[in-house]
Amino acid sequence: MLARRIIAKHVTSTTTYAMLGATVILSALQVLFTYLGELSALNESYTAWRALLYVLWSAPTYIYQVLPIAALIGAVLGLGSLASNSELIVMRSAGISLWRIVGWVIRSALILVLLSFALSEWVIPYSTEQAKSVKDHRSVNALGEVNGYWTREGQRFIYIDYANAKGQLKHVQVVDFDDSYHLKGVLNAQQGQFVKDGAWKLNGTSQMDILAQGNSTLVQADQLPLSLALQPKYVHMVTIDPEDLSPSQLVSFMSYMHEYSQVPKTYRLAFWQKVASPFALIALVLIACSFIFGPLRQQSMGFRLVIALFIGLGFFYLQDFLGYASLVYAPSPAWFVFIPIVLMTLLGAYLLRRAR
Repeated sequence: MLARRIIAKHVTSTTTYAMLGATVILSALQVLFTYLGELSALNESYTAWRALLYVLWSAPTYIYQVLPIAALIGAVLGLGSLASNSELIVMRSAGISLWRIVGWVIRSALILVLLSFALSEWVIPYSTEQAKSVKDHRSVNALGEVNGYWTREGQRFIYIDYANAKGQLKHVQVVDFDDSYHLKGVLNAQQGQFVKDGAWKLNGTSQMDILAQGNSTLVQADQLPLSLALQPKYVHMVTIDPEDLSPSQLVSFMSYMHEYSQVPKTYRLAFWQKVASPFALIALVLIACSFIFGPLRQQSMGFRLVIALFIGLGFFYLQDFLGYASLVYAPSPAWFVFIPIVLMTLLGAYLLRRAR
């Protein structure tokens, strides 16, 4: 039992260091090439220093993106080094099953899964805003602004020319219809302010009501209340790309949108992609194990890495293609997001079963 624990620790530490090393190298290359690409966009206000700050603030996003393929390459390198030293043969001869070794490698990959979750939940939403503020030459608060926002509540249509995350509105127009969609009234306000959940106040209002006889009345007031489900924090979320929101923010925003209107598919796609990310990472690690124990066990390390890169890139291209296709052809993006993961898992399991 003690010997098995020592072997498990050895396999886990070897593959963990390989995965973390691959993550560092791939992330550094991504940062370098992105910075070189940003140098072509330099001008008087966007200097080389600001470009460097933009790339550094974007680094957590790059790390998150390379984690699955880093797990794939790290598993190939780690297990490959064990195979080159004949350590895997000794383990198998000692009665350690193939699936137990694979389980130890997957245990190493769980570290990257936890890192992926931490980045997407707590780091990327903040760092992405900082990166955008550097590139757009605007403060972070100014990024949470919306121009030209429409919302509907029952038979009421509301247009907001300007809104920000502090709960400030400008140039609000409210159009009311009856059940037959006949115009009942129009309300215009110069400004608005958030009071509490569901309650706003409008300043500088002018309200025209259309009576049943076809006449109309015009009432002007300094201040009027407005029932509006919109909350300032969701105004801020509208300004952020769905893939830059954390999983908890996506759940909160989709719950709000589902309650008052239809959830845009782009947000559902981003949510399911984040949910599927750990499973994609594990599926790629399973494929990496099949390379070492399966048909590529007699090949050189360089050849294994080339095949791993092709498999990893092909997996991500297929996942991106199906993800965008789901916006058009599928009622829920979840099906298309998980198809490549299921196929990769089945392929890896099949190759490992043959190798056993």
